[in-house]
Amino acid sequence: MFCWLSGLIVLALVLPTAAQLDRTVVILSWDGGKPSVIRQLVNDGKLPTIQSLLADGSYSWVAQTTVPSSTLPSHTSMLTGMTIQRHGITWNDHFRKQEEFVKVATVFELAKKAGLKTAFVVSKEKLNHIAKPGTLDAEEYVRGNAFQVAERAVRILRETKPNLLFVHFSDPDSAGHGYGWGSEKKGIPPSPEFVEALVRCDAATGRIVTALKGLGRWERALVIVTADHGGHEKTHGSADPEDVLVPWIAAGGLAEKNGELRLQRTIRTMDTAATALAALGVSVPSTWDGQPVWEALREGRRAMKGQRLTIISEWKGSHCGIAEPRRIVVTDEKTWERLWRAVHARRTPLPPVPEVDFSKQMVLAVFMGQKRTSGFAIQIAEVFACNREILVHVKEIAPPPNAIVLQVLTQPYHIVVVPKVDGTVRFVLQGLTQEK
Repeated sequence: MFCWLSGLIVLALVLPTAAQLDRTVVILSWDGGKPSVIRQLVNDGKLPTIQSLLADGSYSWVAQTTVPSSTLPSHTSMLTGMTIQRHGITWNDHFRKQEEFVKVATVFELAKKAGLKTAFVVSKEKLNHIAKPGTLDAEEYVRGNAFQVAERAVRILRETKPNLLFVHFSDPDSAGHGYGWGSEKKGIPPSPEFVEALVRCDAATGRIVTALKGLGRWERALVIVTADHGGHEKTHGSADPEDVLVPWIAAGGLAEKNGELRLQRTIRTMDTAATALAALGVSVPSTWDGQPVWEALREGRRAMKGQRLTIISEWKGSHCGIAEPRRIVVTDEKTWERLWRAVHARRTPLPPVPEVDFSKQMVLAVFMGQKRTSGFAIQIAEVFACNREILVHVKEIAPPPNAIVLQVLTQPYHIVVVPKVDGTVRFVLQGLTQEK
């Protein structure tokens, strides 16, 4: 009925600038890399490459992956900027030919549309679900350890010269399943085999860093070291912090040396794809759940300044005629009238449509979707204009556990009018919080 509400911003094919062509982003995933163990090994002086990257950039030990914290769904979120529910890759067993490739745009696809070169080196075949045809200039599946993967990655850096390279090391995950990640709750230390796998990944990462420097690309490079999940004992996949927390390290000439990041928001695995695009100078889709970690980028200080847009008028409530989650931008009177009628479809008489001067203003609207009880709310907290992007910070609120709520259907919404600014509108979900 309200299909007109679901329009998405179309990405245009553009020619890359000289500055973009000169940039290199390498995403390194240490599959199963448990941050608490990595951090301890750094303190013990056993991971010299990671130690040097920490000193040369920005990092967090409390970034979060998806739930379930599984390899294929998590990596898909990492490289599409979307949650599992939105990208649709929910299985984790093996490469399923009948499922073909992920249906949403990947970070490689968007970089290619911007005229940049992309490459992909993995050590698990199921990750090829992300390698959509026509989106990669080089693609390698390596049946081997981190050193063999790094060897292929270095060769691709030299021969293909990609602007965006993804590299996957499976060593920590294999060691964790075979011998154990340890358990902080039970006081079980990580297995020697798991520690050895992390040390091997550190050395392999060092070979890639050395290659970037040898090729003269380090000063125009961003290296992100992260993971798809952690683990406990010999398993993972749960919502337990030992499984969900992942390292997130950004270093290189394009990185800001901010050290350990202590942000008000949580860095999520979807943010990796968004940060990679931002570093490459490619626009991040407004439909993505991930957002750039500007604090980790050298250009971030300029990007984060922005201009806060004044909220001129607003309407909010718990009941409306739109029962699905929506994020809407309105820039003309006819669409505004249709939206207003949809919001108040259950009210008689219909409240008068508020006047909006669309020559100078625009309407932003967010809808949380139908909830089974009271106590839920959604709010457009702030709106900023930054680098030809309009960032709409959205806050969702839920009732705390055991709260006394009314058993009634609600459809929380918030609509605001702000000054009209040229640029791409991107809604940024700050996360679900509990009302105190």
